[in-house]
Amino acid sequence: MRRLRAWAPAAVWMGVIFAMSAMPGDVSGGQSGMIVQAAMKLASRLFGPQAAARISPDMLHLIVRKGAHMAEYAVLFCCFYRALRFEGAKRPGMIALLMCAGYAASDEIHQGFVAGRGPSSADVCIDTLGAAIAWALTRLYKKTKKETER
Repeated sequence: MRRLRAWAPAAVWMGVIFAMSAMPGDVSGGQSGMIVQAAMKLASRLFGPQAAARISPDMLHLIVRKGAHMAEYAVLFCCFYRALRFEGAKRPGMIALLMCAGYAASDEIHQGFVAGRGPSSADVCIDTLGAAIAWALTRLYKKTKKETER
């Protein structure tokens, strides 16, 4: 039962990623479009309408979409890392990173079968980068924690 609890978050998060990737392109684009609109309104309030008008909605849309990719896989890395540590893996960070890269590749293949979507090797790299950043932050946290315990 403890083993199931260790791996359940990773399985659930993989399901979330799969479900988001199964959305047709127009639905997925509409979701990130809503976030872009909200960000543009916020920028207008914070910096004024003229400054906000200089922000490219297309560039902001790209940043939102790719940032979401990185965040998804940072969370997946944390889920894998936790489970692998429970299992006693010798290099849980490296293994979790490789698992994220593999899942990212399989996810892009999956998107090749979804209307309005397609596989992207660049997205695999962006997803893996998100996982790598999570790994780096994990290592930094562990190092900082060790130093403060001294």
